[in-house]
Amino acid sequence: MSQDVDRMSVTLPPDLLSELNDVVDAGEYNSRSEATRDALRAFVTEFKQQTGLSETLSGTVVVLYQHEHSGVTNEMSELQHDFTDTIVAVHHVHLSDHLCLESIAVDGSGARIEALLSRIRPLEGVHQVKLAMVQAERNTDTHTDAHASEWANTAVAYIETIIVLFLYSARIITETIGFDLDI
Repeated sequence: MSQDVDRMSVTLPPDLLSELNDVVDAGEYNSRSEATRDALRAFVTEFKQQTGLSETLSGTVVVLYQHEHSGVTNEMSELQHDFTDTIVAVHHVHLSDHLCLESIAVDGSGARIEALLSRIRPLEGVHQVKLAMVQAERNTDTHTDAHASEWANTAVAYIETIIVLFLYSARIITETIGFDLDI
């Protein structure tokens, strides 16, 4: 390696370390450090895409969590009440006896969506939080009835979000059970 590096220590559960070793053994990486650096780059890139959000956005927040973990289920429910201005719909799937997948359709200001993500990420028991955004055109015709326009925009955003939600949920579910689905 031609650049300076800093060392850090990471504590991993045995099953995650085993999966990391499997990735390295598959031959894509020369070492666990190389694989970990690549994973961290992807994480930082994704995190940056989920912060500093602006304008009105539509999308889906996908959360994988361990429902038996103390308080996480109640907190997820509380968030739905705290973000009624942003959350359009919620789809809850039981992946196993211990894991739940929650797909949260959102429509609102980027700042508000970012605030929702900031409340979900630190919850104990949450394994992953993913955000998939879509561009939904907003009707700006001032001659259109305001209520009809608002309803149409919400309907379009909801339909687009449901499509993203379905595709993303299908990918996560199939990856969780080890089935390769190329979407």
